[in-house]
Amino acid sequence: MTVYQILQLEGDFIEVCDECGFDGVLVNMDDAAAQFRGLKDRWSLVFTHSEVLLRARPTPETWCAIEYAQHTAAIIGAIEWAARLYVDGRSADWTQLPQDLAGEFDHAHHACERFDLTSTLDTLGSAAISMASFAINLTTDEQARTADYSGGLVMSIAAVVRHALHDAEHHLLDIRRGLARLQLPAT
Repeated sequence: MTVYQILQLEGDFIEVCDECGFDGVLVNMDDAAAQFRGLKDRWSLVFTHSEVLLRARPTPETWCAIEYAQHTAAIIGAIEWAARLYVDGRSADWTQLPQDLAGEFDHAHHACERFDLTSTLDTLGSAAISMASFAINLTTDEQARTADYSGGLVMSIAAVVRHALHDAEHHLLDIRRGLARLQLPAT
C-alpha cells in the first residue's frame, strides 16, 4: 500500500513517499537545485525507448511517457510561478496561471500522439533548469517565507520547491513502471 504524506516538522511541511522513496527531510535547496539540473538527463534515459513504447499507454487510464513529461514540465513551471509569488509575499491563485508556462498538457484532453518527443524533453529540461536557478538563488529568509499554497495549506517556499522535485521524480518512476508493464508478456 502506498503511503504518501506531507508531514509537519519544525513549522514546515516535508513530503515523504514510501512508493518512490522521496524524503524531503534530506533535501535542502542546494540538493534540490542539483537534482533539478540533472532531471533532463534522468528523463532522457527513459526516452531512449522506442517511440512506440513512449507513446503507448500501459493501461487506458495511465498516461503514456510523453504525457507524463508534458505534465511534469507544466507542474514544475506552475509551482515555480507560485513560489515566485511567495517571494513577493503573495499566495497563488491557481485559477490565474499564466498562459506561457512550460508544458502544453491539458488534463481534460489526453493524446499520446499530440506532442513531439524531442521538444517535450527540451521543455521539461528548460523548466527544470529554471526551477534549479530559482531554488539555488533563494536566501534563507526567502526559503522560510510562507503563503497559502492551496485551500488553506500554508507552506514555505522550500517546501513548495521540494514538492515540485517529488512530483518530477515520482512521475519518472511512474513512467519506468509503465514501460516495464508494456514490455512484459500479458499473463
